[in-house]
Parts: sequence; C-alpha cells; structure tokens
Amino acid sequence: MQKQLYKPMWEYVPITDFRRPAVPVHETVRQGCQSWLSRVQPRLFNRHQFFTMPPYLLNRVAPLPDSGQIITALQLALRGWELSKENDQVIQVLVGPPGSGVEQATIALAKQNGWQMMGAPSERQILAGGDAWVDQVTRPSLTPLVIPRLGKCFLRHQEGLELLSRLLDWLQTTRRHCLIACDSWAWAYLKKTLQIDVMVPTPLVLAPFDGSRVQFWLPFLANRIHNGRFTFRQMDDGKLIFPLAETYNEAVAHYRGPGQVERYGDWVSVSHFFRQLAAYGRGLPGVIWRLWRQSLEVAAEGRLDEVKSEAPLGDKRYTVWVQPWSRLQLPTMPGGLGTNESLVLHTILLHGGATARLIADLTPLSHNEVRRILQMFWRANLLEKEEDVWQVPLLAYPTVRSFLANEGYLVDEF
Repeated sequence: MQKQLYKPMWEYVPITDFRRPAVPVHETVRQGCQSWLSRVQPRLFNRHQFFTMPPYLLNRVAPLPDSGQIITALQLALRGWELSKENDQVIQVLVGPPGSGVEQATIALAKQNGWQMMGAPSERQILAGGDAWVDQVTRPSLTPLVIPRLGKCFLRHQEGLELLSRLLDWLQTTRRHCLIACDSWAWAYLKKTLQIDVMVPTPLVLAPFDGSRVQFWLPFLANRIHNGRFTFRQMDDGKLIFPLAETYNEAVAHYRGPGQVERYGDWVSVSHFFRQLAAYGRGLPGVIWRLWRQSLEVAAEGRLDEVKSEAPLGDKRYTVWVQPWSRLQLPTMPGGLGTNESLVLHTILLHGGATARLIADLTPLSHNEVRRILQMFWRANLLEKEEDVWQVPLLAYPTVRSFLANEGYLVDEF
C-alpha cells in the first residue's frame, strides 16, 4: 500500500466545491418493493427473530462520533489564518449544514486558542437594532473575534435584519480577524436578503461523506471503544458488511500519527448500502450516523442480556445485524399538510430551532394553531423538543428538507 492512497476523512473545502453524494444508479425502492432476486430466494432469517437494540448497547456499537476529528480538521483548514495580514483573508466564514458539527467545532477551537467569542443577542435585542451587541463586537482588538452562531443574530421579521446589516458594514471595513460560523439554512436566507455571499470571502464547509468515507468511518465508531468486539452482518443474507474492516484499520493506523485526522481509501469497492446511506444522508456525517443507528438490530437468540450498561465486554465477539436499506423504517410526512404546517417547519429550520412563542411571533399563525402543528409533527417523529426549543431531528431531516423543497420553499444548498 502507498501512503497517497489514503486521504483525510475529515476536511474543509470551499462551499463551491461541495458535491452531495449521488443516489446509486440502481436505486432500491423502499416502499414495500423488493428486488427480483429477493422475491425468488427466501430470506435467511425471519423478521421476528430480531429486535431493536437497547440504548446502552447501541451507544457501544455506534457511539457518538469523535468531535476531536472535526476540530483537528478545522485547525488544519485555518492554519496560519490568525496571523495573515492580507485584507481578503481576515474574515473566514464557515457554513454548517445540519449534522456537520461546524458550530461546535468553532466554539471548541475558539476556547482552545483564547479567542474572543461573541454569543448571539436576544430576540428583543435583535428587534431593537442590537446597539449594545454591535458596539461590543466592533471594539478594536488584536484578538481574533469568533461569532459561532450567525444564524441566531437575525429574525425573519421586518426589523430582524437591521443588526446583521450593520455587522456586515463593519466587516467590510475592519482589519480584525473574524471567524464566523453560520448554519446552512440561515446562510441561504442571508444570501437572498442581504447578499452576504458577495460581502465576505467564499465560506468553507465540511467535505461531504460519500460511500467510501462512510464505509471506512462506521467501523471506527465501535472500534474506538471496543476494538474488534462487534461483528456486523447483513440481515438478509448473513454476510459481513465490513469484510475488510480489520485490514482498513491496520492500514489507516499505519499512515496516521497521533492527533492526526482519520484517513480513508476511495479506491475500495463500496456496497449499495453505503452509497445509499451517504446519498440519503446528503453527505452529512451526523445524519448518516443517525441512519446507521436506526439500521442496527440484534438477534432474539443472542439478546446480549449479559452485556449490562456498565459491564466490560471481555474477549467475546457479538453479532450486530444491519437491516437492508429497503426495510429501514424512517419518519414520513403525514398526509393532508397545508401552508400552515410547512410554514412552521420552515421557520424552525431557518432559525436553527425555535420556541412555540417565536414561531407564533414570526408567522401569521395563532399560538393554538402553532401548538397543534408542533404536537402533530412531534407524534410523527418529525420534530423534537429540548427545553422549549423545537428542532428537526437528524433522522427526519432528509424527509423534512425534501418536503419543503417540493413545496417551493427556500432551502439550503446542501
């Protein structure tokens, strides 16, 4: 093997270079249709032999991705940025689609380097013009300024863009280094309303995860904590879904030093499942991770009851079964939706999450109507709530985005 065959799995690229993974040519129809082969051949296992993984086991098999990798990639992308004296390089914008972790990486990097970080103003401050917030941001300083949530600095309201307009005026004249992260839906709206894309340099975005990246990445998740303890097999035929996983790990580890970014080989043959996972997940690692967790089950005869939440796994191997893409259960949009329902979803995505009160303030809908719609989508697993803020879950994001795009709403470019 040659070193150049392995590329960084995590890297930032100009937004103009982002290419969403293509849907496989031979697309599997998810809604009840099976291939000719699966109709003439019996399934290896009966459906009732499998059951959903308990959360504690799922967190061992598919743990939360390592945020350190995204931070390391961002450090590499910004190497030397804070020392640059070129006028066209003092401002650096990062655009983060849902599930990309860009905002969290920006905050972590700012803390590591001791850069000044400015949180978003309150809704009341935004509507009042944000004088105090803008004054604090625009004070001269030699320390780089970080605004990790630009999307929370505006409201879709007749007075909700004044603050950002003033901030853009300052950015065009300042020589202070500024690192700005903005979620992709807010970026799309600000491009349309304020032409922000012509006022700042071309943003960076986390490179999309295609099938090759996904096929290398997913075995890393379980192996990072429990190296080699889990074996993943396809539910329909019993075959290993990562037949060369150990070879991948050895080769990648050989070419990666401590603190470096994980690597992958795009020359490896990629199965339909991983191509479909990457395409449906729109190349967004957080969305793909949620889809992956949704596909995992365990067999009834091996319930792994001995694997308690805090118990060590020992040296034994455990089999995890992966559902075929065509049988994966995903959230779907209810029938009979109208303008009110789509407007609520769009408002939530445009503002990176919103309370019921804010939705009612920014739309012509009554509080009771907003509450009805939120509860309907919550029951359909299309919305979730953390404290008082409603969000679109990553598992439901592709469904919701596709719905809004088909309804003619402004959507992000990812």
